[in-house]
Amino acid sequence: MHRICPVCNGLSKLSARCPVCGLAAEDHGRYNDLIGPYSPYRPIDELSASNGLPDLALHACAHTAFCRNCAHAFPVYIQEEAH
Repeated sequence: MHRICPVCNGLSKLSARCPVCGLAAEDHGRYNDLIGPYSPYRPIDELSASNGLPDLALHACAHTAFCRNCAHAFPVYIQEEAH
């Protein structure tokens, strides 16, 4: 079964609140794309297996959210949808 991230594929927008100040945070992209310069070109499951996050086991796409108010960055897990 093929799974996709609805945020990465433009089907929905990331909606997250900062755990520090409670204000809305913005999406700064897939966590795996920020690991290194060639990360966006490597297979997603390969990166998820070695990124230290539970995203592969959760069938979720890890995004990095950033709060402009308090400058806190944190991961947000988006549930992947079967297609």
